[in-house]
Amino acid sequence: METELKPLLEVAEAVGNLRAPFYFSGGWAIDLHLGRVTREHHDVDTLVMRRDQLALHKALKQFSLKKIIPHPDGMPPNLGKIVEWPPGERLELPVHQINVYRAGESEPAFQVMLAESNETEWIFRRNLEIRMPLARMGFHPLWGLPYLAPEIVLLFKAKHLEARDRLDFENALPALSVEARRWLRDAIENTHPDHEWLYAL
Repeated sequence: METELKPLLEVAEAVGNLRAPFYFSGGWAIDLHLGRVTREHHDVDTLVMRRDQLALHKALKQFSLKKIIPHPDGMPPNLGKIVEWPPGERLELPVHQINVYRAGESEPAFQVMLAESNETEWIFRRNLEIRMPLARMGFHPLWGLPYLAPEIVLLFKAKHLEARDRLDFENALPALSVEARRWLRDAIENTHPDHEWLYAL
């Protein structure tokens, strides 16, 4: 698995310069939780707190950073206007994604997602009533590569339900703790009533 994780190790070294909490998110977070690679991954997503965003330019000074301005209707997923993000500019919602590029490359090396929070809680940007204590929002295994709690990852994936999202749910479900299942079920009921995953949870 170490060879398969090489892209993550490179990103962890870069984002580690932030000197603030960060987590791998998306499908890679599910695989890190399971301890195995379950499918092909086309990108690497990381998550940092919005409050730490202004330190990203210094931490990632060997990269160029661009912000994604979402379409007003929120569709289609992961697309929007990509523009330069100048140092010192503070990003606020709805902007929540930063593309990170190596010199001379047109495709991003990885993405940074900005997470909402207060002093003690992570806050779901799509439904501000849904929260989780910061101490529980991610895992920091002894072998490194911190990752976002799978129930949070799946809550984000519940919106679009692409094939990879359904696969991640099927793979992750048996590994969720009773507490994680309960939290995810309540969060999906609150955000997506009658969602197909509720029957499995």
